[in-house]
Amino acid sequence: MQQRLQKIWRALKDCRMGNPLVLLKETTSTNDVVKARAEKGALEGLAVVAESQTRGRGRNGRGWLSLPGKGVYMSVLLRPNWPATDGVFLNICAALAVARALEKLLRGVRLKWPNDIMLNGRKVGGVLVEPRLRRAVIEFAVVGIGINVLHRKADLKPLDQAPATSLRLEGVRVDCDQVLTRVLKELEICYSMARQEDKSRILQEWALRQEQQSKQTPNAQPRETRGKHGIYPALRGTPNVE
Repeated sequence: MQQRLQKIWRALKDCRMGNPLVLLKETTSTNDVVKARAEKGALEGLAVVAESQTRGRGRNGRGWLSLPGKGVYMSVLLRPNWPATDGVFLNICAALAVARALEKLLRGVRLKWPNDIMLNGRKVGGVLVEPRLRRAVIEFAVVGIGINVLHRKADLKPLDQAPATSLRLEGVRVDCDQVLTRVLKELEICYSMARQEDKSRILQEWALRQEQQSKQTPNAQPRETRGKHGIYPALRGTPNVE
């Protein structure tokens, strides 16, 4: 485990995301681990990675299949100190970061609002952002990321809620650590852009990757909102960050 950790550190170099990095053989949920550490004062950038989860979850409490050694099961701690109205950008930044990372490996990566990462109409990953609000400000947010990497068809059979795939099934030969380091690097880039008030670029990149528009899909049309970081296009249909 220590040798693996050192290899990941070398790959991340000066990346703030994944510093510090915690590797676990198994846990209930990486989001729960990061949340507990955040409540004790852990610094932004903390990433917890598990080889498997016994209670991995997605949106609305749905289970997330977390087979040992088959995928990326990771959570990252952010402390943006943004108003709650800016919280949706954390979801957008996380999804965009995963898409940008996977696009370096293959084509056809799409995003499906609010949290699905798609390949050829099948789900290959997802993000789950769980914020902690205090006085209408995001005290911290736990960004959970799950990506199917080495799964075979038989591994994905229990997923009856939606068609699923993995990088392996799409013809990509890569290991989980290579994927997670790519994602952490892209998350740092996207998050930094958002913090530097470049939200319009984040939104444009995200919108270009949308698989489909629906009544639930937010967009950046006419209306504007004034947030802590200035005026930016508001998201119609934006869900409550809680």
